[in-house]
Amino acid sequence: MSAGTDGIGLGPAARRVLSDEVADALRDAIMTGRFESGQRLIEHELATQLAVSRGPVREALSRLSQEGLVVVDRHRGASVATLSGEEADQIYSLRTVLEELAVEWLCRLAASADFDRMEQVLSRYDDLPRPLTLQAVAALDVEFHDAIFRASHHEPLCRAWEGLRSQLYLYLAQLGAMDDDFTTGWQDRHRRLLRVLRTRKSTAAVKAIGAHTTGIYELDGRDGPG
Repeated sequence: MSAGTDGIGLGPAARRVLSDEVADALRDAIMTGRFESGQRLIEHELATQLAVSRGPVREALSRLSQEGLVVVDRHRGASVATLSGEEADQIYSLRTVLEELAVEWLCRLAASADFDRMEQVLSRYDDLPRPLTLQAVAALDVEFHDAIFRASHHEPLCRAWEGLRSQLYLYLAQLGAMDDDFTTGWQDRHRRLLRVLRTRKSTAAVKAIGAHTTGIYELDGRDGPG
């Protein structure tokens, strides 16, 4: 008998389920600062606000917990995650390794359209509402670095980044951006980085991304992971 998939009777895959929509709404609320660090997320209140039952809310909170945006405690319920200093050290040590590898592959495989995509993200900085907020700039920062990973054309590496990006956002919005230069100097700092990436010179690009990530990490007065 064939070991193939004939006769299994699979129906068409669902494009989206309600818990996906709820997760998107809650993620957006966290990443735009409408939910603050440590704020409790009460299922029945969220269900009422979103006009859904509690089931999709529970599923969405579980998913956001896996992303590192939410902490779910059996006794206290769910709340917006707050990063400790040790967690921030771990996030940044991993982020540095991943991004240096992404830049190596970017220098080999990136297309002109990939660099144009980064430029488009940078241009949107000018359209951010003033006064600038940490949340808005942090979200744009993550989007710019999304573009770096996409430009690597390294799918396993992109998947590894997906598992870290939400926690990186929390770091930038909560711990890593205590200096006004994070918001006011963001565009210039990233333009300098993009100029180096466009050269496709791997040694210079890896050095530049390492200096870039370390510079942001030290804005809150840290000396580095330890």
